[in-house]
Amino acid sequence: MINIEFVGQLIDSIDSAVLKLEQAIEKKKLDEANKLRTFIFDLHLQIDKAIKNKNV
Repeated sequence: MINIEFVGQLIDSIDSAVLKLEQAIEKKKLDEANKLRTFIFDLHLQIDKAIKNKNV
């Protein structure tokens, strides 16, 4: 069974990180933007892992 709360928290974290990424790009803070891109990708992998091989 998929832990819906956990996946929801990951999605909320992605949403927040995307907003911060947009701000970092606007302010030309490239190091921060790259860290946020990596963080978003890691969250995506965690979501994929959480739902992989589960009946949704």
